[in-house]
Amino acid sequence: MKRLKNTAIALLAVACLLAGPAEAAGQELSLEARAVLLVEESSGAVLYEKDAHLPMYPASTTKILTALLAVELGDLAAQVTVGAELNLVAAGSSLAHLSQGDTISLGDLLYGLLLPSGNDAAYVIAAFLAREQQENPELPAGEAIEVFAAMMNERARQLGARDSHFSNPDGFHAADHYTTAYDLSLIAREAMSSPFLRSVFATTYYSSETWQGKGTRAWKNNNQLIQPGADYYYPPATGLKTGYTGPAGFCLVSSATSGGLDLIAVALNASEKGRWGEAWTLLDYGFANYTRRQLVRRGSVVETVPIVNGDWGQPKDIPLAAAQSFTAVLAKEDLGRVEMEVQLDPHFLAAKEDSGAAAQAYSLQAPLTAGQAVGQVVYSLEGQALFTTDLLAQAAATPLPGWRSPTALLLFTALLGGTLLVLAFCRRYKAR
Repeated sequence: MKRLKNTAIALLAVACLLAGPAEAAGQELSLEARAVLLVEESSGAVLYEKDAHLPMYPASTTKILTALLAVELGDLAAQVTVGAELNLVAAGSSLAHLSQGDTISLGDLLYGLLLPSGNDAAYVIAAFLAREQQENPELPAGEAIEVFAAMMNERARQLGARDSHFSNPDGFHAADHYTTAYDLSLIAREAMSSPFLRSVFATTYYSSETWQGKGTRAWKNNNQLIQPGADYYYPPATGLKTGYTGPAGFCLVSSATSGGLDLIAVALNASEKGRWGEAWTLLDYGFANYTRRQLVRRGSVVETVPIVNGDWGQPKDIPLAAAQSFTAVLAKEDLGRVEMEVQLDPHFLAAKEDSGAAAQAYSLQAPLTAGQAVGQVVYSLEGQALFTTDLLAQAAATPLPGWRSPTALLLFTALLGGTLLVLAFCRRYKAR
């Protein structure tokens, strides 16, 4: 067997395992939205889905991707001058109420983008970032938006959102502007990895101190889940983004944290009130039926194995520790069914005995070096592997020198005994 790599592999089986969560948790959900998805934020494990890969119009949930590009590519402290790109904002759009000639920081523009869902802020951000990327501050507004749309599509593909196409930064309806609930979850998870965006998504009110212009005012977040006193206030909620157009219906990407579990729910094409209820139902379902559990910690001893052929004075057992940590999102009903199996590399294996119903007995043989990978530990559920990582010897084992081996000692004893017998015979012979 080749030397085992010291890198743990979190198998895609985790996501596959959770792909039928309604059955795993023992219930089906009654949801009106055309497409829904519930995922655990850090791993992306799918906890519930309905038509999650169906192409849908995203409306203003598009702005999650616009915001992501802003924090990844822009200087949040940069002062941005509002330009002619405002002329591209469609009539009837939701607005942050910017005016041409205003100046405002890119960071504050993101509050205007995400709290009141300002389409004007979306176009200003898009034009600014495109001109920065093209190193052309005079790039016409229309060309800048085309450049930015290409940037959006490239970033979406990098995230694995391959069933999406974006043609504008705000999500105003266009036939070639679409995504899926699954793709939106990928974008939302990446956006939530930004501490700045995470803070913006959870902000209820914001008043810009960098905005210089005639329209200066405070913005209120229109996400009812995070607004105390709102009809659909959800205390564990941490964001995320609303959306609406006629063809898209009412949309909502929501996030919440409870009991150490971070969830993201996507509901596309619902009714005005229904999207809030969908979020409550999905998030409650996730918290009630799933949990996040660390199955193994890096450096923790998984098993202690006897050593044979070791030199005198050395420990008779060697602790084996996990090379990497692993935390799984599991249905609560599955917690007691996770199994662990130790698999030692035959190259190091000295003995392995099957004793009926008893546990297998292993022995490793010297020499071993501290930190050497001598096998693997596999965690599985109902025969499906969840995670595999190397087992590292926590101490060295020096082999017994040849002259100290049992065979050598036996030969030495026999030789010594024979010599003594000869000497005794010679003495008796002389005595005669």
